[in-house]
Amino acid sequence: MWLRITCVLIIGYLSLSRAFAYLGIPAWNVFIGEVALALLLLCGPKIGRARWPWNSWKLPALKSFMVLYVLFLAYGILQVFRGIATGNPPLLALRDLCFNYYPLYFFLGLWAGLKRPYLLPKLFRGFAWFNGIYGTLYVLVLNTADWFWPGLNDQLAPVQIFGQPIYSFVALLGLLAFEKNVRHNWLPLLLNSFVMFGMQVRTEWLAFAIGLVTWLVMTHQGKRVLQISAVVVSILALLYFTDLSLPGPQGRGATEISARQLVDRAISPFRADLSDQKAAAGQGAVDTQEATFIWRTVWWLAIWNSVHADMRTSLLGHGYGYPLGDLVPYLEGEFIRTPHNGFFYALGYTGWIGVSLFFAFQFALLRLLVQAGRITAQWFGVVFWAAMMVLGMFFPLGETPYGAIPFYLVTGWLAAPAGFGIRFTQPQNNPVPTSGPSGDGVNRTAMVPS
Repeated sequence: MWLRITCVLIIGYLSLSRAFAYLGIPAWNVFIGEVALALLLLCGPKIGRARWPWNSWKLPALKSFMVLYVLFLAYGILQVFRGIATGNPPLLALRDLCFNYYPLYFFLGLWAGLKRPYLLPKLFRGFAWFNGIYGTLYVLVLNTADWFWPGLNDQLAPVQIFGQPIYSFVALLGLLAFEKNVRHNWLPLLLNSFVMFGMQVRTEWLAFAIGLVTWLVMTHQGKRVLQISAVVVSILALLYFTDLSLPGPQGRGATEISARQLVDRAISPFRADLSDQKAAAGQGAVDTQEATFIWRTVWWLAIWNSVHADMRTSLLGHGYGYPLGDLVPYLEGEFIRTPHNGFFYALGYTGWIGVSLFFAFQFALLRLLVQAGRITAQWFGVVFWAAMMVLGMFFPLGETPYGAIPFYLVTGWLAAPAGFGIRFTQPQNNPVPTSGPSGDGVNRTAMVPS
C-alpha cells in the first residue's frame, strides 16, 4: 500500500501540481499531503516491531543527516512559538512550519527506494508519458476550463481542477538519465518539450539547463546531452520555420505560443523596459504580468532590509506567521506568505540561523545523493537536486506541498543506496545489488544478499 501511495504522490504532484495538493476537504483545511504524512507517522510500514519512519532514525549511515534535520525541525518549532509570542496568528505560524516538516517525506522515499530499487525508472517513464499527454491537452484545451475547487478560503486564488504541468523538465531529465535509447522515446521527449515551452515558465527552462549541465559534468556523456538537446530544440525550430502561433495558456501571462514570444519571454527579466517599448510600438507586451521579475526582486530587497534592521531579526528573522507581504505596499493585506525564493523565505521568517540550518541540511542531503551516485553509477539524484534547488530560487519549492513533497520523496528514493550500503554491479542495462546490511528487517524484494 505504501509503495502505491508513494508512486501516486510523486506522479500526482509532479503532473497536476497545485490542483493535486488541494485534494481533500478544503473547508476543513484537510489536504492529501498532510493526511498522508500523518498516516505515515502513525501507521507507516512496520520494520520488526517499530514503524519505519522512527526505525530509520537509528541507521548509522544517516547519523549526520539526522542530526542536521532534527536541528532544522526543532528550530522551525521554536519559530512557531516565537511567532505566536510576537502576536502572529497561531494557525498561520503552524502553516509556515511545513518548510521544516515536509522533509519527513524523505523517509517514505527512502523506504520505497529500498523496497523497490528498480521501480523508479519505470515510474519516471510512466510520469513522462502521462505528463506529456496531459500537459499537451492542458496547453491546447484544458487551460480554458473554468472548473475550480469548491470550498476554498476566499482569500486564496482560485484553484483549477486541471492543474498546471510545471515539472516537464523533470520528465525530460528523467528520460535523459534512465532511458538508454533516445530513438525509442522520441515521442514523450517531444511532448514534454512542447509542454515545457508551452507553459512558458522561465524558471523551468533555467532548471532544465542546469540539470543538463550537471549531468554533463557528473557523467561526461556529451552525446546523450546533445541527443536530448536536439529533440528539445526541434520544437523551437518547428515554431520558427513554420511561423506557427498557438494561443497561450490562460494564467501564464502570454497571449500566444510562438518562437518570437518564447524569445521575448526569456529575455524580459534582463530588459524590463522591453515590455513598454513593444506595447508603444503596437506589438504587444513581452510579459503581461508586467515586470514580474521586478516586483519580486523589490520584495526580496524589502525582506533583506527588514531582517537586517537590527541584530535580533538578523539572527532569528520575524518568526513564523509574520506577514512578509506587508513589507511592500503592492502586497499589503494580500494573503501571500512566500516570496518564491527558498533563501528569502528562510531569511525572512527564521533569520541567518535558519538559513544556515536549511542549507546545511540540503548539503547533507546532497552528500547522500553523491554517495549513492558513486555506489550505483547513476547520477540522476545529483542532477535532480541541482535542478530543483535552482527552481527553488524562483519558485515556492520547500514551503508548498506540490514542491517539497515530490522533491523529498524522489531524493529519498535515490538516496537509499547511500543510507543502507547497497552495492551494485551492472552486467546488463539494470544494476543488480550484490550486498546489503543484515539484521535491519527490511524486505529486499529482488535483492541478492551477500
